[in-house]
Amino acid sequence: MEAELWHRIDEVFAAAMKEPAESRAEFVRNACAGNARLQSEVETLLLNAANDSFLQDPPLGGAALTKGQKLGNFEILEPLGSGGMGEVYRARDPRLKRDVAIKVLPRAFARDTERLARFEREARAASALNHPNIVCVYDIGRQDETAWIASELVEGPSLRQLLGKGPLPLRRIVDIARQIADGLAAAHAAGLVHRDLKPENIMLARDGRVKILDFGLAKRQVSAAAPASTGITRPGIICGTPAYMSPEQIAGRTVDPRSDIFSLGVVTYEMLAGRRPFAGDTTVSEMHAVLTQEPAELPAAVPPT
Repeated sequence: MEAELWHRIDEVFAAAMKEPAESRAEFVRNACAGNARLQSEVETLLLNAANDSFLQDPPLGGAALTKGQKLGNFEILEPLGSGGMGEVYRARDPRLKRDVAIKVLPRAFARDTERLARFEREARAASALNHPNIVCVYDIGRQDETAWIASELVEGPSLRQLLGKGPLPLRRIVDIARQIADGLAAAHAAGLVHRDLKPENIMLARDGRVKILDFGLAKRQVSAAAPASTGITRPGIICGTPAYMSPEQIAGRTVDPRSDIFSLGVVTYEMLAGRRPFAGDTTVSEMHAVLTQEPAELPAAVPPT
């Protein structure tokens, strides 16, 4: 029955996304036909989609940048990649004569003053992190409708690219997982939860050092006495990548360092098994897998300890 419900949630959500925004609420009510659980789950997904969550790629922060263009004191050299959280460029810092990575954030950051202010606070917190396994944040800024962040440029592949080349030796897997854990421990000690740990956000420098990047979803841990606005997102809004998220994060609940530890476990499993522990054909089925399924046993070649 639960599997049938999630299948129906997926169907209704996909159909609702094709409807004009102004008519979606009525469409969902009619499609759910009094099924309160179904309607609640679909409405939550639609709310997340409307808030630039993982369910859709938010619009990027303006037109593509060109070689020679300036952002603050940085000169754009070449594009490096793009994704849901923005476009990344190699840029030159003429003051210190070094290359940096410039991420142009989704346009929503620049247009939403409150959201951008919250992001800037968290970026400053991330910039205070000084750890060999965390990419350094150098600067942040705004230029017209372009919001950007400058950080350390890591010369080397991402863990995703490395995994695409085939299985890794067990010793290498252990070393990578250990370095990720060290970096996360430093962030957690500083009161930051990453919330989007995945192979795409883990870089392998040429000297073998692991670097955790993209603290764009990082959130300062909120104490009981802290105001609700200290975080970058509101309760109930899901941010992250479903297949790597903890059940609490999928449910839109407040998360703490244990959520990052869960994500590290998912990444380590993928390195060992060559596949993700939670998979699905759609976003909803991936979420369902995380919430309800146990991962398959690791290959027999993986030692128990």
